[in-house]
Amino acid sequence: MNKPTISAGQAEVTIGGMAPALRRLIPPTAPALSMAEMHERVEHALEGVDFPAPPGAERLAEAARYSLLGGGKRVRPILVMAAAQALGVPVERVMATACALELLHTNSLIVDDLPAMDNHAKRRGRPTLHRLYGDDVAILAGCALLSESQRLILEAQPGPPELRNRVLGVVLEATGTPGMVAGQYLDVTKYKPRDRADLERMQMLKTGCLLVACVRCGSLLATNRTDPALDRFAASLGSLFQVVDDILDETGKARWLGKMPGSDRRAGKLTHVTMFGLRQARETAKELHERSLVSLEEIASYAPGPMQPLREIADMVLQRKK
Repeated sequence: MNKPTISAGQAEVTIGGMAPALRRLIPPTAPALSMAEMHERVEHALEGVDFPAPPGAERLAEAARYSLLGGGKRVRPILVMAAAQALGVPVERVMATACALELLHTNSLIVDDLPAMDNHAKRRGRPTLHRLYGDDVAILAGCALLSESQRLILEAQPGPPELRNRVLGVVLEATGTPGMVAGQYLDVTKYKPRDRADLERMQMLKTGCLLVACVRCGSLLATNRTDPALDRFAASLGSLFQVVDDILDETGKARWLGKMPGSDRRAGKLTHVTMFGLRQARETAKELHERSLVSLEEIASYAPGPMQPLREIADMVLQRKK
């Protein structure tokens, strides 16, 4: 059975305009998808992402696919899809970029798991990539994911070249030294936040910047512009994601987390729990969840598409157990 393949041969579409005009872009037969349906679509699309490898390098492609297809919540690609759908564009039009962002996220997980970083033995219930393939192959597989993610945006994403370049620029800014890589650096060097604001800044770099990039990409591909309310929603969601991470590190079960609970405290990391206590961290999570829903209410006042998948994402992040 042939796998579906994301390629550059898709027909280009020109998209843009203000949100009310986007109603005309939705074909009458295009169904609104739930978060679960988006998850299913993106899993199917990720299976078709190819890593062309010359003879002798097949194991490198195998390693990249091992990490990419290891399951997970797929929050980042679903955010791209849900933002675009809310603004009136069918999810298929943003699937290449959605997959690209999951490839970038997968690379960040490979890096985080390495012995020089967090030294995790398991990820999503399976041995981490470096435990199976070695540190050297894991690093190269991460490089392959980085390269393929950019190719997907530049070659497989429908739309004019100028728009694809803008989308890639948003992604690179979020994942480079202005964003995620800097957050990983602060984490691995055991940076000590001075106060709550500094902790939130650090966690925004590590987690939030990429989530904001996801909704910005969905908005750009739908309307040719970013949406400030969507940005605020994603920023609250990123902070919520990290606070819940901090809570789960203290209270979660090893079989769910893929690591021993309390690892942040033992490593001397400053988190919402270690700095302010478990009770305050839980209150902060509730406040961030409410803030994200307020942003969604603002978006619902003008967006032509369904908001429910974005609400489902916010609820899932608050309630997750792993």
